[in-house]
Amino acid sequence: MLNQQWLTTFIKLVEVGHFTHTAEQLFMTQPGVSQHIKKLEQQVGVALLYRVGKSFELTEAGIHLHQQALIWQQQQQQLLSQIAVDDVHVGDCRIACSGSMALLLYPHLIDYQLPHKQLQISLEAAPNKRIIDSVLANQVELGIVTQAVHMDELALTPLGQQALCIVMPKSYQDKLVDFDQLMMLGMVSHPDAMHYWLQIVGHYFNDKQAGAQQVPLRSYVNQLHQILLPVAKGLAFAVLPQFAVDSFVKPQHICVPKLAGVKEGKEGVSEPLFLIHKKHRQLALRYQPIIDIIKQLM
Repeated sequence: MLNQQWLTTFIKLVEVGHFTHTAEQLFMTQPGVSQHIKKLEQQVGVALLYRVGKSFELTEAGIHLHQQALIWQQQQQQLLSQIAVDDVHVGDCRIACSGSMALLLYPHLIDYQLPHKQLQISLEAAPNKRIIDSVLANQVELGIVTQAVHMDELALTPLGQQALCIVMPKSYQDKLVDFDQLMMLGMVSHPDAMHYWLQIVGHYFNDKQAGAQQVPLRSYVNQLHQILLPVAKGLAFAVLPQFAVDSFVKPQHICVPKLAGVKEGKEGVSEPLFLIHKKHRQLALRYQPIIDIIKQLM
């Protein structure tokens, strides 16, 4: 690492072209300027200039170092100006949430970003654990999770609920579906499938929980937008958040059926949603509109 003080003296000397005048502008002595240049030459290992009477000429190494030093100086000034500015419409916003939540949120974030050209929004779809780990590691600033996280490092804000749905082929639209029919049809598996399925069974078919994990798995896919394709083709059922169901590109081929034995008006299954961020790390101003959008959508 080059000594910044010596480098600053070198830049000023090249700009002024005179040792004594450089010393005056830097409030130094002329021998002090000479000493800085000598130490810089020792650090880089080559001569940077040679004297011509009371003036000097740069060597090839000196020319190259001066050009590069001006670039470094400009980059540092830009960095300092960026650090000093906390603008609501400038900077990088890093957010993580589930895949289903991303389907809901991302179009709104794009619409918000469009008029603000200096705003960059990064949205990562991930499971709860990875979201929590990413926030703790400062890889993302905001996370949306489906579990109450009790950690001293994190601030937790309840957002609302996301409904979980059993999704079946369209042929089941007007049928009452029971647990045995679901087991016979089989399920499309995905990273959260069993977690969602067991919540559904515990809520609607409480007496069937012992056998729920034996549900036949007809297919597996970890791409959210593809999970309902086997359902649309009649292969199996799936359990997904309502956000993911609403975004499916072929809604005419699927349905959310009525379940046999469920009383009219019985509340459905839902998961809580929480916003998390570092408790002792102040969020930049640009995150507040993002938080407002998330809360409005919930």
